[in-house]
Amino acid sequence: MTAQTAENEKLDSWRRKQLHGRHIKDLEQPHIDNEASNKWLKIGYLFPETEGFLISIQDQVVNTKNYRKFIIKDPCALDDRCRKCHKNPETIQHIINACPVLTQNDYTHRHNQIVHYVHQKLAIKHKLLPPKVQPYYQYTPKAVLETILTDKTIYCNRPDITLLDKTHKIAYLIDVAVPNTHNIKKAITDKIHKYSELKEEIIRIWNLDKVYIVPLVLSSTGVIPKHLHHSIKLLDLPQNAYITMQKAAILNTCRIVRRFLQEEPAIPTDQIS
Repeated sequence: MTAQTAENEKLDSWRRKQLHGRHIKDLEQPHIDNEASNKWLKIGYLFPETEGFLISIQDQVVNTKNYRKFIIKDPCALDDRCRKCHKNPETIQHIINACPVLTQNDYTHRHNQIVHYVHQKLAIKHKLLPPKVQPYYQYTPKAVLETILTDKTIYCNRPDITLLDKTHKIAYLIDVAVPNTHNIKKAITDKIHKYSELKEEIIRIWNLDKVYIVPLVLSSTGVIPKHLHHSIKLLDLPQNAYITMQKAAILNTCRIVRRFLQEEPAIPTDQIS
């Protein structure tokens, strides 16, 4: 048996696993850039412990209540409801992207880290900031609290970043999303649809030639869709900008899961007598 044959057999065995094989199947989807999605493994900028922890998250072998109850059949695991929201099953997908208790702080912080990186890169590119600035995770852009004023009511009128090129009469509506891997395509489509009405309105009121809606979407476990490269190129950012965005998503996802698992499960209010 050749080394290549042995490797293929291992990959096939991995794919056949109903739970643990989901990640490799996700990477083989036509809209996913497999090589870019695994770039964090090749570059080696993470500590070995963090690399291993992320792989366990991707393979869904994390010690959640749902995993203990249904996968390892722990007789002591009687309730698989989330220890935070006490509503949905405590799966790894729920922890990293779907728990309503984590939305305002943990998920928002992860999202904002990527927004700050992109904002900083654009500000440097357009000479609004000096080339040497602090790292993106220490950078806080000046908040613009105003929404885009339009003649009619448009509810989705605050993208993460609005870049206006007055010289060429072009605007970019930039919005970041960090969904679960299986929701990447939907997130991209939703972003484009969400700001389509705003796009048409500001073309008219700002007298622009072109407005681009630029979704910057990558998964919470660092999976990179091919569309992200298109968005980066459209903004004329460095081709490898996705690497830092991927790193920010990965590190924050690992932090979210670690903090979540370190907390003792609370007693649901409906069980308190």
